[in-house]
Amino acid sequence: MNNNSNLTNPYSSTNNQQIPPTQQPQQYPQQTPPTQQPQQYPQQIPNFNSYQQQMPQPLNQNLQQQSPKKAKKKKNTLAIFLMLIILILGGYIVYMNQLHQQQLYQKEIECTPVSTKNGTKNLPLNSTIVKDLYAKVSTNIREDLALTELNDSMKRYLAYRQIPQDKIYESGCNLFSSTKMEPYTCQETSTFNPHAFKEETLQLELKKLFGEKTNIPNENIQLGTNCIGGYQYIEERGEYVQGFCNEIKAPLYSVTKKLVKATSTESTITLNEEVKYRSGQGLELPENLKSGTYIYTFQLDTNYNYVYTSKTLQQ
Repeated sequence: MNNNSNLTNPYSSTNNQQIPPTQQPQQYPQQTPPTQQPQQYPQQIPNFNSYQQQMPQPLNQNLQQQSPKKAKKKKNTLAIFLMLIILILGGYIVYMNQLHQQQLYQKEIECTPVSTKNGTKNLPLNSTIVKDLYAKVSTNIREDLALTELNDSMKRYLAYRQIPQDKIYESGCNLFSSTKMEPYTCQETSTFNPHAFKEETLQLELKKLFGEKTNIPNENIQLGTNCIGGYQYIEERGEYVQGFCNEIKAPLYSVTKKLVKATSTESTITLNEEVKYRSGQGLELPENLKSGTYIYTFQLDTNYNYVYTSKTLQQ
């Protein structure tokens, strides 16, 4: 217990020792550190181009990454758009072509009686086209006696029959030769005034009746010696000039003709005519007059004319 008494409390009042003054820390004159100046660098004028190249670099990289995708998308969109346009135009062309073909077919049905899809078609005998075609080729007994064969002479004569009256005009006998066309003569009198027509007028009718490729030379229009036809071709005048004939003979034969059938098959029309020739008492029929059924054939040409192609006797 006493051991503790030996301990001296330096802060006790009973301790007579003088407390040394509190030691103050040694004071040093305060030195202000030199002001640290920022490191000086040579002033540089910013380069706008380098700034522009450096700063937006990430944005450019993004754009470069996005641009191929956008360009590819645009290309795909444009390709699809062009394909749609091509498909629409192709469909329109096909549609218009089919419509045109249908219109042509309908016109063919409406404008002509030709049957192109349904085989042979019977035509009404009183139809305009049948009556018109038959009138162009039918002949009477005098014409049959003169010539029954469909040769160039008959073709010129049939074409002459189609010439409109307004294409025939009054003319004169200049250069007419009686020796080249017996028994025809040409002499202007009070009772005979010759008529004429241009050679191109006859050629036009030949092409209309027998087709565009018809090439029949200009020669006199005359069937036999029975005063049928009677137009002399005068080359120097470029005209056919009428001659006069007074030796018209009465026929000794007669004929009955009847159109019994008309049909169309594709681009062809055929007319069936029943013919019966008769002779007077004690006379025999000439060889060229044969009774039976004659078939007239007409073909549709490129000008939509029915051209006369043949006349045959059905056996």
